[in-house]
Amino acid sequence: MPLARTQTGQSKLGLLILLAVIGFFLLCAFRLIPAYTEDRYIQSALSSLGDEGALVNELSDNEIRRKISNFFMINNVRSQTAKDLQIERLKDRVLVSLDYEVRVPLLYNIDVVMTFNNTWDSSRPDECCKPASE
Repeated sequence: MPLARTQTGQSKLGLLILLAVIGFFLLCAFRLIPAYTEDRYIQSALSSLGDEGALVNELSDNEIRRKISNFFMINNVRSQTAKDLQIERLKDRVLVSLDYEVRVPLLYNIDVVMTFNNTWDSSRPDECCKPASE
């Protein structure tokens, strides 16, 4: 029966390599997903400014920072603060942006650097966190 001898299945070395690859991807996921989750909370905080409609143009910079700071506190955003917000007032709109980098150690001396650029424009409040095109 030569057919039974050629179909031996997965070797122990092959299984070990497969487990190592799966483990590496799980490690990457567990290290990187929290940064992306926190960025989604930051995007939600910026888009919550649009809930007030045209009133954002009437708010002072400190009031905008206070509103964002409260959102950060409730949703446990720790990597950024409301002080990091950049508020730019133009004649017809307000731009609120938060651009930052997150450095996550992956293995030993290997780090992953993630860059996030979030901009909220009061002239298009539904399109949150996309860079302003000028």
